[in-house]
Amino acid sequence: MRLPRAPRWALLLAALFAFRLWFGLSREFFFEDETQIFLIGFRYYATGEWPYFGPDVVWTKSEIPGALQGVLVGLPLRAAPYPESPYVALAILSFGALCLFAWYVGAHHPDVPRWLIWGWLFTIPWTIQFSLHLINTSYILPAALVFFVGVFESLPALSLGRIHPAVAHAMMGAALTWLMQIHMSWPLVLPFAALVWASRWRDGARAMALNLLSLFAGALAPALLLLPTLALHGAGAGSGGVVRNLHIHAVNPWILVTTLARLLSFASLEINRFVATDAPKRLEFFQRHLWLAPLAIVVGVAGVVQPLWMFVDWARPARWREAPTRRRWNAVRLLLAGAVLLVYASYFFVVEPPQAHAFYVLAPIAFLFAAYWWRLVDSPRARQVAAALLALGILYHAGLAWAQAPELSLYRNRRVVAAAVRLKEPEMFAHRRPFAIGGGPPALDDPARPYDAARDVHVVSAVHRPGPAGSVHWSLALRNANAAVAFRDPLYVATYRDARGAIVDERHEFIKDIFEPGDVRQIELNDGYVRAPFASASLRVAAAEALLPLPATIADADRRPR
Repeated sequence: MRLPRAPRWALLLAALFAFRLWFGLSREFFFEDETQIFLIGFRYYATGEWPYFGPDVVWTKSEIPGALQGVLVGLPLRAAPYPESPYVALAILSFGALCLFAWYVGAHHPDVPRWLIWGWLFTIPWTIQFSLHLINTSYILPAALVFFVGVFESLPALSLGRIHPAVAHAMMGAALTWLMQIHMSWPLVLPFAALVWASRWRDGARAMALNLLSLFAGALAPALLLLPTLALHGAGAGSGGVVRNLHIHAVNPWILVTTLARLLSFASLEINRFVATDAPKRLEFFQRHLWLAPLAIVVGVAGVVQPLWMFVDWARPARWREAPTRRRWNAVRLLLAGAVLLVYASYFFVVEPPQAHAFYVLAPIAFLFAAYWWRLVDSPRARQVAAALLALGILYHAGLAWAQAPELSLYRNRRVVAAAVRLKEPEMFAHRRPFAIGGGPPALDDPARPYDAARDVHVVSAVHRPGPAGSVHWSLALRNANAAVAFRDPLYVATYRDARGAIVDERHEFIKDIFEPGDVRQIELNDGYVRAPFASASLRVAAAEALLPLPATIADADRRPR
């Protein structure tokens, strides 16, 4: 018996939500940026101290002002004191925003199958990699989608009349002050808000005044979490030092090309950047998970072809027969071109080098452009290919989650995080960066627990062998010999020498894990490419972050055979 339409859609959406939540839980957790975002909210939950500042800007040792990031992580922990709670809250936020955007795209394209619009938006790499795991970039997507639905509905050339202009402006305002507390990319959306407000001048002065008032009214709600920071610290110190990110300099015009490519990739099956941090680690990952390689190849090729195809059609004259559709297509093309120019111009004023995630806030423009592009290539055969690629993309990401969760996720060492949350003890998990304002102690300071990380974290054994494509793979065992201190993120230094004993290369990296007293852990790592031939190599631990250990009762229970 075939289910009615509404229950069928409810089941499909529930399955999509479950898949996305599972994928988010499989992503990095013990990496530095994810750790710091979790810790901002964890400290708020554990200590009750108001989080006046949010994410760190590492380039300039500054902090984004406002409590929103800490509240978004800390309130779910208050509601349910489990490490997974912030993931669930983030999954709900991104799911709701994607539902809004998918509905809106469907209104623009009523003849396009809903399974394609919804399935594509909910499962393309950028919307599942950066909207589900605990990094501040993930909190961009919900606000960006809401903001640009407001933009599209306020812009006369694109508006469908589904949302009143005043409501659309309120959406933009709320999203703007949300983004101000989450990521340094928020200035990129200001010109769009100004553009669409000015574009409605034909509505008259009264309507424009109402829209402006609505913009400020919408901005007020998230801004309530920013005002205490400014009230306590003042406009200067309350900025968190983010003005240090301003740096006027020239930018290579080639960035225009790479920016367009990256914007179009937001709406495609780009997967390369989301597997490991460099080529040797990617190769070794697929060597260990060969069953995933065929899916990666097919999806990866599609992720290259689609942006190229979209670029060709973006550069061509419009081919629409219907005047309204042709007008909207041209408007979307101009918005995309404007976004490229805006991003390029912005890099003349900032320290950070050009990176795709730095302008992820503009991804909804690429999403709407891709939806219009789809109508150019739509055909029965194209829908079959799209369905196959959609299914392969889901399978690939399910396989990626299965393969990477034991290596990267919370579940690599959940017991420590769960105990820290339950006991409200942030120093059992990590410390905030030293430049964090009001972040608590930057290091363990307990005279009763002396430690020397370089001495206490022993390299029990270390053996290297050739890795993929000439890289170096290490198999090592680490032991925490300190009986009263736990350690996280040991910094290893690998030294490579020639036949005469001279150093030809030296490399270092953090091992992302927590080592309780007495822990002995076998570690497999790829150290990348060594720059010169070498005859011998050694590896040592140079530093590690000291933490409070698990209470003896919990540690003993964990070690007890089951």
